[in-house]
Amino acid sequence: MKLDELFLSPHQDLDGHISHLIRDFHEQDDSQQPYDRSRFTEWLSLATMPGGEMSLPDYVSRLSRLLPGASHLASPRYMGHMTAPLPAFTGELSRLLVMLNQNPMKMESSRLLTFLEREVMAKLHHLVFERSDDFYQQHMHGKDAALGVMTSGGTIANVTALWLARNRACGDNLFRLFEQRWRGMAVIGSRLMHYSFDKGMDLLGGGAHQVIRLPVDEHNRLRLAALEAELARCKAERIKVIALIGVAGTTDFGSIDPLPEMAAIAAREGVHFHVDAAWGGPTRFSLRYRSLLAGMDQADTVTLDGHKQLLIPLGTGMLLCREPDLMMAVKREAPYAIRATSYDQGRFTLEGTRPANAIYLDAAFHLIGQQGYARLIEENYDRARLMAELIAADPAFELMAVPVMNLLAYRCIPPHLQGKVLDESDNIQVNAFTMAVQKRQRAAGHSFVSRTQRSVARYGEQPLTLLRAVLLNPRISSADIAALLAEQKELGKHVATELFR
Repeated sequence: MKLDELFLSPHQDLDGHISHLIRDFHEQDDSQQPYDRSRFTEWLSLATMPGGEMSLPDYVSRLSRLLPGASHLASPRYMGHMTAPLPAFTGELSRLLVMLNQNPMKMESSRLLTFLEREVMAKLHHLVFERSDDFYQQHMHGKDAALGVMTSGGTIANVTALWLARNRACGDNLFRLFEQRWRGMAVIGSRLMHYSFDKGMDLLGGGAHQVIRLPVDEHNRLRLAALEAELARCKAERIKVIALIGVAGTTDFGSIDPLPEMAAIAAREGVHFHVDAAWGGPTRFSLRYRSLLAGMDQADTVTLDGHKQLLIPLGTGMLLCREPDLMMAVKREAPYAIRATSYDQGRFTLEGTRPANAIYLDAAFHLIGQQGYARLIEENYDRARLMAELIAADPAFELMAVPVMNLLAYRCIPPHLQGKVLDESDNIQVNAFTMAVQKRQRAAGHSFVSRTQRSVARYGEQPLTLLRAVLLNPRISSADIAALLAEQKELGKHVATELFR
């Protein structure tokens, strides 16, 4: 296609072809192509840059070969990852967002959308912290105030929280720690906290080895006795604890740490308290379940992630700050942009240029609303409880934890071990069996759950291979859940004859 034609808008023929591709992809019998890497990559092997001027029909043909190899995340039988099927309106909004190409780093490249982003952050802040109307009137659009920042995802939000915590503890100069006779710094949380904290401590100079992961109880919550002991050890060894991390929805079990008690301990010790609610934060929409997150409102910072239970596209994370002046600890300016007296959000963000994804949130808040989100949360949590009941009633499976939210951990038990009290050697066989069933199901492409490896209290510290179901898609029915489990049982029969003959 000629270069000057690429900047003319819109390309109706391209729009129509792509719409057909998307519809065809989503309408394929709620499964996906069997996974065969060689089949889809044999024609993706040219490293030379194309000369250009390919026709649009030819490029659409290229896309049509690519899409069958993509993951069918919208399928109601794809229950493996924390990636939501998207409401239809986000597709049209994404086109608007891309073509406007606004950059909320600074006012000059986004104008009114900067204030839209601030309003969106205020709505989320109110959801979590529930401050007064006067508070939001005063701080929502304050030049030297930020109720939070938008990021490209939960990882950058968590890293930003550690950046704030470190600067609150010692500024941006680590030598101040040593001047105060500290021997280093640490972040403390449960062993189930997200790996983004390791990345953050590595980047901030503390070292990933100083992310201290403590034991959890039988409900996969941080053990408070272990926390108190670790704080005492750090104090005795002159290790500065810069942040205490509470998790509201662990990625493996959906468990929630004892947030009120952790908040009280953090306040007593003068330590920054951060809650990673990337998964569980939207539970606050539900009157039935919001009490699960008691204590989150006492956090200094809270991470949310839009592409999870807020059901908006990838690349939309949020860090909320309880106090509007907290972001001043990481404020940065530049003479050509993000100036000191501006409204520029880039003064507070780790990232520079980024898209105006607040539009997705604004649309979701108005088109789905609090009641819509509450319904989605409650129905998905009910689906998890239904699936847990089916698993618990079937000797072919073992439920590893009663679901708190809509994440479910379980495993497959080979026929010769069903109904038996399992010992360490049995668990080694169960690990191999569960992994084989999961791989076989993934390759078949009809349904999918992911897997993880964790220890659970009933089996001590032995690492176990677990299946991980994510009940996020509102299209999931009881029939889909039953079919997924039935497929695992059928695959298990074949796997058992291969592994244990």
